[in-house]
Amino acid sequence: MHGRLFWKILLGLWLTFFVISQLLWVGFSFYGRRDEPPEVRIGRHIMSLQMALATKALRQGGMAELERTLADWPKSERGYINVSILSDNQHATAINHQPLPQSERPGELPAQLGLLGFGPVPGDVTDWPDAASLQVVEGPDGQRYRVLFNTMRLQQDLMPKNGPEPLPFFLHLPPPMIWIGALGGLLFSGMLAWNLSRPLSRLRASFERVAQGDLSIRLYPSMRRRHDEIGDVARDFDAMVSRLSILVSAREQLLHDVSHELRSPLARLQLAIGLARQNPDNVENALQRIEREAERMDKMIGEVLTLSRAENNAVNNEEYFDLLGLVIAVVNDARYEAQVPGVEIALSAGDYDDYTVKGSAELMRHALDNIIRNALRFSSRGQQVLVTLSRDDKSRDDKEWYIDVADSGPGVEASKLSSIFDPFMRIDSPQSGKGYGLGLAIARKAVVAHGGRIEAENRAQGGLQIRICIPRWQ
Repeated sequence: MHGRLFWKILLGLWLTFFVISQLLWVGFSFYGRRDEPPEVRIGRHIMSLQMALATKALRQGGMAELERTLADWPKSERGYINVSILSDNQHATAINHQPLPQSERPGELPAQLGLLGFGPVPGDVTDWPDAASLQVVEGPDGQRYRVLFNTMRLQQDLMPKNGPEPLPFFLHLPPPMIWIGALGGLLFSGMLAWNLSRPLSRLRASFERVAQGDLSIRLYPSMRRRHDEIGDVARDFDAMVSRLSILVSAREQLLHDVSHELRSPLARLQLAIGLARQNPDNVENALQRIEREAERMDKMIGEVLTLSRAENNAVNNEEYFDLLGLVIAVVNDARYEAQVPGVEIALSAGDYDDYTVKGSAELMRHALDNIIRNALRFSSRGQQVLVTLSRDDKSRDDKEWYIDVADSGPGVEASKLSSIFDPFMRIDSPQSGKGYGLGLAIARKAVVAHGGRIEAENRAQGGLQIRICIPRWQ
């Protein structure tokens, strides 16, 4: 089912928004009496106004003044005020000829005082009858009067029994608040759910395209304005796809290069076989040629496998080796081979207590051996290849080993320095036919697998210098 996340976010946030809005209303209602029906507020106003006028009239002129005041009121409102004279024994006598309700006899608190509206009104409304609807005042002649407001009659006048009754809402929530909470929550939740689910749907569709082999898809340009975690995911997605595109292109290029390199020795093998068939007397020479071509193909395939292993970062993080011992062993092997071309290989190493490095000694040996052999290929008789092992003691970090291999050959064109570490990249040299252009590529992959880096630059005095930087073990 598509859009499941959208509906989850929509319903969850809508319900949360609705409940919170209603709880806020209930809270304000309980503590602020904001939920009183209009009839209750009108009744309170009428009661307070008439009680104030009646008690003022009694204090100023007694019953005569009260009768003059009541004469100015509408007939329908004169019956709300009940005045009784308090004698010494506290018995009340009605003055305005209005019979007092049984529950409003002297000495009893009225049962219906202040209870206006249908059902229980939130808040303690029974705390105001004693102070507002029932008062005792003293006239100018010293006579005491009990003034009682007939709230039961006011309730009947404001909300007659045969009139329309309000709908019973939960906790007396008014309908506008319910609609505002429901529609506002739906709008807010819908916008937020759409804002979250839409980019995730695009991300899912992009993953499907990548799974189908389309590595040109990019998300971040369309989400550049998002400064949140989803924008970060889009940027990381683009970086991942770019990296995959580079790796796939590199693999395709490597496959193409390997196929191209195998074509020549295979063609020579077929030629040698054909010559042997045409001239049986030349079989021995043909077999020797076939053997050499087979050895060359075996060597190239071995280098390709080494390159693949280095690309896969096949480094055992639990292995440690002595870097100085490895450099000395590789240099000694190279010196043996350098006797034929007459090239000197010199080694210079600093005096340090510990040369331990974490990683694969075999991969690092391949890298260093390929670099030194590459220097020998570009060196002539009488020249020197200098191998230096050091570290930057002046640096505060001092966390890297430096292995420099410098030759005195012709160097490399500046435009090709950045590409000499690419697979099957060859530089013209007197001995260029002896390699396949994989040695420096293997060296770079091996160094990167150890968390290091490799650099190349032309020397001022002539020749090429390659530097390997690998982390120290501490």
